[in-house]
Amino acid sequence: VPFGLTGGAEALVTGVQAPARLRQGEEFALEVQIESTLEQTVGVRVLAGDAVAYTGELQLRRGPNNFSLPLQAGEPGFAAYRVQITPAAGADTFYQNNELAAFAQVAGPPRLLLVANPQPRDHAPDTERDLVAALRASNLPVDVIQPAQLPAELPALSEYASVILVDVPARAFSLRQMQALETYVRDLGGGLVAVGGPTSYGVGGYFRTPLANVLPVEMEIKDQKRRARLTLVFIIDKSGSMSEVSGGAQKVDLAKEAVIRSLELLSPSDKVGVIAFDDTASWVVPITPLDDPGAVMNAVGTIRADGGTDILAGVQLAAGALPQDDAAVKHIILLTDGGADPTGIPELVQRLNLDDGITLSAVGVGPGAAPFLPQLAEVGGGVYHFTADPSTIPAIFAEETTLATRAYIVEQEFFPRQINPSPILAGIDSAPRLLGYIGTTAKSAAQTILVNPDSPNPEAPDPILAAWQFGLGRSVAWTSDAAGRWAQAWVNWDQFARFWAQAVRYTITEGAQSATNIQVTRSGEQATLTVEAQADSGAYLNGLAVQANIVDPDGETQTVTLSQVAPGRYAAAFTPQAEGAYVIRVAGADPAQPAEAPAALAQTAGWVLSYSPEYQVIVPPETADPAAAPANVRFLLQLAAAAGGGSVTGEYARVFAHDLPQPPSAAQPVWPWLLAAAALLLPLDIAVRRLVITRQDLSRAWGRLLAWAALRPPPAASAAPERVEQLSALFKAKERAGGDPTPGRPASPPPAQPPASSAGGPSVAAQPPAQAPPTGPSSPPPAAASAPGTTSAALLAKKKARQRDEK
Repeated sequence: VPFGLTGGAEALVTGVQAPARLRQGEEFALEVQIESTLEQTVGVRVLAGDAVAYTGELQLRRGPNNFSLPLQAGEPGFAAYRVQITPAAGADTFYQNNELAAFAQVAGPPRLLLVANPQPRDHAPDTERDLVAALRASNLPVDVIQPAQLPAELPALSEYASVILVDVPARAFSLRQMQALETYVRDLGGGLVAVGGPTSYGVGGYFRTPLANVLPVEMEIKDQKRRARLTLVFIIDKSGSMSEVSGGAQKVDLAKEAVIRSLELLSPSDKVGVIAFDDTASWVVPITPLDDPGAVMNAVGTIRADGGTDILAGVQLAAGALPQDDAAVKHIILLTDGGADPTGIPELVQRLNLDDGITLSAVGVGPGAAPFLPQLAEVGGGVYHFTADPSTIPAIFAEETTLATRAYIVEQEFFPRQINPSPILAGIDSAPRLLGYIGTTAKSAAQTILVNPDSPNPEAPDPILAAWQFGLGRSVAWTSDAAGRWAQAWVNWDQFARFWAQAVRYTITEGAQSATNIQVTRSGEQATLTVEAQADSGAYLNGLAVQANIVDPDGETQTVTLSQVAPGRYAAAFTPQAEGAYVIRVAGADPAQPAEAPAALAQTAGWVLSYSPEYQVIVPPETADPAAAPANVRFLLQLAAAAGGGSVTGEYARVFAHDLPQPPSAAQPVWPWLLAAAALLLPLDIAVRRLVITRQDLSRAWGRLLAWAALRPPPAASAAPERVEQLSALFKAKERAGGDPTPGRPASPPPAQPPASSAGGPSVAAQPPAQAPPTGPSSPPPAAASAPGTTSAALLAKKKARQRDEK
């Protein structure tokens, strides 16, 4: 039984082909192959991304059908065209094979995606306005979106040549969005430009996020001398509502993770304290120097959610200990997801701020958070953070911890100094002054281009502009802003547009112009990636080191190295894991060229792993020509023919019908043979269990057999050996007794010589020793056996008489 359809109603899309490369606005034909088992009319729809590009009806005849659907290429980027058919009711069996897709690369000017912060900390609207105007003036199309609109799917993200983040905090993105952005740069060769501001980099909570991996700067300031001593107290709500699960984890567990991540941003000279409150409040970690972070983490891990919510108790506990601390900076982070009586709390927080310089920031989680939390942050000189997604709590705590150190936002006037050449500054000899930036540390593999020459540590100045290669892509970090707060002079600078256009173009890793064709063919469980590379002149590009990153629909990346198999042709096999759209980034370089040389080829392509090939099998009826059947069905037909009388059917119920012809059979009873064998073996079985056969029995039997066969005369006396053995036993018993076995009679002295038999033969009763044995009380007389009247003498006499009779 093959998996497929035999003579039933079915319509399926078997193929979709689109041109590999298109120009914006170009009209083209989308080639579609549809197969049907009967004549019918089906509806058809083509989706280009999420937009409907074509709708209509198609008349199908029985068998394969080919159609050319007229379409027009849309915006530049990576376009996916999905073909969907809708058969009439009762005219289709499997819905899985009613959709198939193809990809095309729409050429045009590189498109940029700019992500702006909708709520900048300095409340200055349109912080990205001047930057967008500068890029568009340089003929770089820019789409401006908010963080929530950043695509989390790689096909949509790969439509853009580079992504620009303008003062966006990490908590504005979901983890999936940040992971997609990391994969986009590392595996697809996309670009990333991060523009600073009061909510970016370390103060934006980038620490230990995928964004921190992509950027060329560390989120921490390594120079601990620049940081004032800090005492940080966490007041954590552990009421029963904190046990609610969000994103697979309890809110209280996310709060604990946030505290632990914040500890990594502190220095050993800082102090930390942790208070947990429900109906009451208690110190989980009393204020202590952070010289043993492990002990603090273990204590934080013991927090469990239960009870009510008493915010005042937690603030009062902190107010009793924190004013006496000698740290230069004292800060409180309060987190809660519930409400409470606000009586006395704002007054206490304001008094701590005015009298002791203690600041407080509040974090409200979910719609049930206390409504007076913004007021607490305001009177406490801190910041209020609200989040509906508890998974962002760690990023908020990292942001607050960085702000609390008061070392990351550097506001001073300086002129940046160039320390390394870069294409970003091509044609730019001088730059205006800046008024501030976010403190970071350049990574060891990064190229630091501009620095602050007036940094507190002149030997390791703070980076202002840095860039590096991250996987197949590039990223640029600008630690100042692009607005009027710190870069006011830059906005009015005549080279402002040129600077940003060159910075963005640096991240667009377009390879050399080449006629590159990327194809994927599937065979069984494997797929083969083939790349054909030629220069514009038509010459083959040979001897390249070609590598491809293949990103599956789940975001997992396979990296394969392609081997050259023909002039200008490179190939490698890979194993697709999931059904759906795959994004493939191919890059090739000449090994003889330096590493910083541009790539010989760099191109992105797409491929669709369609539904299972089983859904494409249409089994011909049993009366059809087997030669017209698919290969696997032909194999089943061969098996059925070899079995004799077998058949191939698509009617699954027939498998259990038990209608196969009965094969010929013959039978013969075996019990008579077994009964005869048992009768023959019964005497032998009894003999083995009942008879005891010794070696002597075998010897006598052998002697009788020889006598019967007249080979030699029978032995003189068959019983003589037994009697000799019996006499020897008697002699030994007598010797052990030490005297004559007859009681009351003294032993006779041994004769000098043993008596000889009357027949002249050897005597079995006496054996002459080589020397006379010594006499004495310890040696019994050996000759006692021959004394008259003893038992041995009588036996000897009887023996001699029998010997005479036999002769």
